[in-house]
Amino acid sequence: MLRKLRRLSELSASELLVFFQLTAFAVAARFALTFLRLSRVAEFVARGANNRFLRSLPLFQNRYEITRLTRLADYAARATRPGGPCLVRSLLLFWLLKARGEAAELLIGVSKEASALNSHAWIETQGNIIGDSLEMTGRFAPLLRFCTKL
Repeated sequence: MLRKLRRLSELSASELLVFFQLTAFAVAARFALTFLRLSRVAEFVARGANNRFLRSLPLFQNRYEITRLTRLADYAARATRPGGPCLVRSLLLFWLLKARGEAAELLIGVSKEASALNSHAWIETQGNIIGDSLEMTGRFAPLLRFCTKL
């Protein structure tokens, strides 16, 4: 807990504002995933990123490179779901990249280890993995790919 608070204390005021906005959107995404199919949530995120008003949210996000926003999205996703934040983090990154006009894809992969079926979510843009590693994503066979074009 102290490590998390220390990380937050190292953020600038505008980074904190972006983090809190991303956290609010992470909570909304978790809520939406409770009641809607993932495909509907991904479509809504892509449509929201094309909306003139929603494209500017979170405020001040255009000040930062996507690598910094990836870290902030990861912090926000972990704040709302410490044990498995990959889907929410990927939805946040999907939205941020779409809002910037980039061709982002949300991938869901599965792997079987022993008798357990595991899943992971990640983002790719132009063949590059964003916010994850090839070592991690390479363990999963892509099952679903959302690249909503509107």
